[in-house]
Amino acid sequence: MDFIAIFQSIWTFVVMLAFFGVIAWAYDKKRKSTFNDAANSLIDDDDSILRSKNNV
Repeated sequence: MDFIAIFQSIWTFVVMLAFFGVIAWAYDKKRKSTFNDAANSLIDDDDSILRSKNNV
């Protein structure tokens, strides 16, 4: 094997580990409340805009 083939194999493995790391981070139970808060903030912002338009 030459150097480029070894480097490509190692690089593929490193990128695969990074990908699975991001997946594990995203689906971690400790992150669920943070992601739910972020998702609900969009809905909460819409409600506050509607309330301010109705009060004017």
